[in-house]
Amino acid sequence: MTNVTRDQTFDPGHGPLVNDPPMLPAIDVLRGITMLWVTIFHLFADTRGTPGPELYASRCLSALRSGDLGAALATAANALAAAPSFRVDLFLFVTGLVLMLRPPSGAAAFLKRRMRAVLPSYWLGSLFVLAVVVGLAALRAGVAGSAFGAELQRGSLLSRGPYRIEPLDMIWSFSIVGRFQGLRTMQLIAPSMWYVVLVLQAYCVFPALRALLARLGPAWFFLGIIGVTCLGRWLVFRYDPFPSFGPNAAVIYLLPFRLAPLAVGMVAARWATSLRVVPGRGVSLGLAGPAILLVLAMVWASDEVNAPDTILGVIGPVATLIPALPGFWIMAAAGSAAPGLRRVLAWAGRHSISILIAQDALRFVVGTAMTLGGKLGGITWWLAIPYLAASLLVAWVWSPLPTWVTDRVWPLAAASPRPAGGSDDVGE
Repeated sequence: MTNVTRDQTFDPGHGPLVNDPPMLPAIDVLRGITMLWVTIFHLFADTRGTPGPELYASRCLSALRSGDLGAALATAANALAAAPSFRVDLFLFVTGLVLMLRPPSGAAAFLKRRMRAVLPSYWLGSLFVLAVVVGLAALRAGVAGSAFGAELQRGSLLSRGPYRIEPLDMIWSFSIVGRFQGLRTMQLIAPSMWYVVLVLQAYCVFPALRALLARLGPAWFFLGIIGVTCLGRWLVFRYDPFPSFGPNAAVIYLLPFRLAPLAVGMVAARWATSLRVVPGRGVSLGLAGPAILLVLAMVWASDEVNAPDTILGVIGPVATLIPALPGFWIMAAAGSAAPGLRRVLAWAGRHSISILIAQDALRFVVGTAMTLGGKLGGITWWLAIPYLAASLLVAWVWSPLPTWVTDRVWPLAAASPRPAGGSDDVGE
């Protein structure tokens, strides 16, 4: 086992802050893994559509019993990449963990800093994705000889389905609260920005949750938040109080029904000193295989976590997230063992909004390619590495712009440190 030395924390957009507490050694790598997992999930959705029983564990076991190892491995790999699971809940877990590792501050100061870290990237990213959508609509209109207006409003594809754009969508998106009108509006313009909206909800309640944790202690806080989450989910499934979303979408997009993973991250921060000890290179690489199998098993178990008529549906994805966390810890340690891979994953972890923006633009590129006759469903895995590389490259080119704009239109107080470097991680 290796006790990793002090790492620096980052202020989104400005780099390491002096006198901040040390971060967990593999935390940026874990955030990077999460972001790339989300990215590859979107690629599969856009090229193959919503997965079905072909990714179930029973299909993998059937292939193993018949001796078809290749089919079993393909099913497992596709399930790990594309099956609906707890990706967003892992995102919230990391957010709660990282926020608890930062020094406490007043609610107003905390919210001002978080909004400054996120909102400029959110607004600029929405404009960038809209520009890409407009350009692609013009391309489709030119190739197909169709009307540009029709292509812009109804011609885009997302998850192999039509993606509608209305005249007021950018206004609703910029207002943020406009996204809460319903299922369609939550994914306006830059669809993945709904992740950012979810984390913004977490920021709004975090100061109160932190105070509650200090008052109740970790055990009662954890049990209380789990109870509130389960009760809220049961009420939504039972009475459907948000008809513009529907029960399943409401528990996905609205934080009161996803508080549990945020609370788990906050509680886990209490044991940060213990978690700072990670397996050595040989051990972590040796355990990487079993760790991936553990995560895969929990992905398969996640098939029930949004089913309203089951106990797991009421508990939510945290029921499968918690058992998977040791696997992710080992995977992050294994990713940290290779210097080149560690640098890539750590950079991705510190620039999550830029990656969300980049892959949103690429999602519409994929949709246009399919609209114009591209048969991408059969070559998804061949596209995976170039697609991830393109997402990272676009994010790398894009990421300095929000920082530059933010520094000029929303400057920090004069007393705040301004070291070189940068980050736009929403979990920071």
